[in-house]
Amino acid sequence: MSVTTFLRKLFPHRTPPDNELRSILLVDDDPNLRDSLKDVLEGEGYEVALASTRAQAVEVAEKVRPRLAIVDLKLPDGSGTALLSELSRVTPETVCMLMTAYADVDSAVLALEKGAFHYLRKPVNPAELVELVDLAFETLRLKDEKRKAEEALKARNKELEEIVERLKKMIE
Repeated sequence: MSVTTFLRKLFPHRTPPDNELRSILLVDDDPNLRDSLKDVLEGEGYEVALASTRAQAVEVAEKVRPRLAIVDLKLPDGSGTALLSELSRVTPETVCMLMTAYADVDSAVLALEKGAFHYLRKPVNPAELVELVDLAFETLRLKDEKRKAEEALKARNKELEEIVERLKKMIE
């Protein structure tokens, strides 16, 4: 049974996000983990780009503009928390999750302070990963909806201000 089939049986009411921008950047120096997580996520309909270092991740992020980045805490050329800062500068709209096999309270707090959406412990449970990724994309969708509603409200307020000005002129 494939992981995707298993997840669908485990979460029968789960619906994949309808967000057209379902791109993920997966950054880890372990090629086996990267490939297996990529298979799981692509099986759920996500587009996954891979990187194994901080430098490579920044290059890929500039090209792909991912909505979500899943980043290992320890990379060959630096820390994942430093990469979070770089990604927020390069692609501020990207939501980031950190994952590590060396989980401790200090690194978790630092990750959350740096703006991580979530902190995953390795080995990563595929079902948990998919649920968290879905949650991240739902959060992104809601943020997009909020931004659009605010823009529409501002436009409507401007229209109303113009109407009030015209009415004032008519009254004068």
